[in-house]
Amino acid sequence: MKLCGVCILTDDAPRLAAFYEIVLNESPVVEGQHYGFDNAQLSVYNPGNINVVNDKNMSLMFYVHDVLTEYDRLIKEVIDIGITSPPERRPWGTFSFWFLDPDGNTVSFIEKKDVET
Repeated sequence: MKLCGVCILTDDAPRLAAFYEIVLNESPVVEGQHYGFDNAQLSVYNPGNINVVNDKNMSLMFYVHDVLTEYDRLIKEVIDIGITSPPERRPWGTFSFWFLDPDGNTVSFIEKKDVET
């Protein structure tokens, strides 16, 4: 079994897609209220008549080549980005930083030097 992707359900797909376009440095493929980011295997979707749960119980984690470079880029490009934890070495050994997307979901960038840019 292999995870093929993650879809974030939201009441405001264009707003969330615009945020992830900056974060992922990738333009989405748009089909109605579905925005797909193929390189990250992530999509954002407004289901319309389905009640979107407001509990924030999801965390998205992305490997990046250089945490400090990505941190500096996002600080400059995303106004009022909700940094919840600045870049630091975690007790479990990873070097990462955490922030919130516009819907309040936690996003982590984790350094992995062998990740292609």
